[in-house]
Amino acid sequence: MNWRNLLRRIVVLCLAIAICALLGCGETEDTPSAMLSETGISGDTASFSGRVVDGEGNPVAGLVLVIQSREVDDNTGTRTYGPDLEAETDDAGHFSITDIHPGEFQFMLAPEYWNGLPFMTEYQLLSVKIGAFTYHPSDKFLPGFARNTLSITPGGQIENVEVTVRHRTRVRAKIVFADGTPLANKEVRINIKARDLQGDRTGEIGATWQTDAQGYFIQYINTNRTRSYIVSVKYKGLSATSEKFVLKVGERREDLILKLSGTPQ
Repeated sequence: MNWRNLLRRIVVLCLAIAICALLGCGETEDTPSAMLSETGISGDTASFSGRVVDGEGNPVAGLVLVIQSREVDDNTGTRTYGPDLEAETDDAGHFSITDIHPGEFQFMLAPEYWNGLPFMTEYQLLSVKIGAFTYHPSDKFLPGFARNTLSITPGGQIENVEVTVRHRTRVRAKIVFADGTPLANKEVRINIKARDLQGDRTGEIGATWQTDAQGYFIQYINTNRTRSYIVSVKYKGLSATSEKFVLKVGERREDLILKLSGTPQ
């Protein structure tokens, strides 16, 4: 075992002990929970429960949360993931996920689906508070790209977790031809230019998306500041550009109509 792998195990074990000490999760086995599968010791499954709120402390209902167990091969570095365990928040924002395999796990938000494929997450995960410990995950659009992990001991019950989220800034636009016919189920090139209101920072998003049956597309924008935006699209030599509009962090533009300079061919 090299020093890097030894250090990783020590960090995981210390985090598990710290969480259990804060929450009274029960006694910790002599063997680290992350090593159970390697030593052949089978431990009890664990649970993870709490409440999801927005930045103002209001409950967030109907949000699907995901926990996925993870093991790493010390020799190859290969990651093996367990099945997704999901829970949806109720009207008060409460959730509970049980039958968690002890050891390392990832806590994530479930993605939306667009045209049948996993899309970006509707909300941004800001923090996970467990007792006196607050965890700030690095933000990722899709669960598969997450690299942040927590750890839980056999039979552990992590309760009263406070998860804080906020809406992502989003643009939802409908593309139509000059006669009003929607550009349905077609691949288009999208460009969004962003600028800070002070004009000192600019940004640009370029993407190729397929519209839905009504001609809509959705583009999430990862930003931490109020900005002005101009959206343009191109399709087979035709184009359309929006007027400039302003969105604060977490705001959404849902009524944008982009009219192409031509008729269906």
